[in-house]
Amino acid sequence: MAAGVWAVPRGFCGGVGRLKEIKLVLVVAEPGDPQEYETYDENLPPFERLAHIFNVVYHCFSTERDRFYKNVGYILKSCWPDLSFAQRMRRVWITESVLCSAAKEGGHVPPVVHRQCRDDYLSRQIELLKGRTIVALGRKAQARLGSVKGVVGATSVAPPGCNFKGAKESWDCIAEIVRKRTQC
Repeated sequence: MAAGVWAVPRGFCGGVGRLKEIKLVLVVAEPGDPQEYETYDENLPPFERLAHIFNVVYHCFSTERDRFYKNVGYILKSCWPDLSFAQRMRRVWITESVLCSAAKEGGHVPPVVHRQCRDDYLSRQIELLKGRTIVALGRKAQARLGSVKGVVGATSVAPPGCNFKGAKESWDCIAEIVRKRTQC
């Protein structure tokens, strides 16, 4: 594993157009463990490092690299079936309720960590994107967004939640909500 890979925010993606184009905000719990292809040069200036991280994640979404990315792809295709991947990524902002990986993948994140992430980063994103459909994917994301009004809850796109009965149906509901709101 590359030095410092745990100390970078990972997993955010989308919003590649204008802010007003974003119609959907997907919030997941936190990034999984870094993969072997993830290396981030600590010597890069911060903006360049963030751009590199974004490009790695964008590629993972565009190629539907694993089940998580395939499931998000399913949601986006359901919302906008006639658009290309690049066009869908103009309409969605994907982020985590905690920007850094848990010590054990999928494990517990101390409340002090998710509160700080919420207060310093997530709440600012939500404020900037209010008026959009905001979806918390999974119980951890839902609990961390509990005080935000109007958040739609759906099943996690990552295992084990994505394996639960009714997961796909909960994602289909997201598409129904987005299509109704964008027709107004």
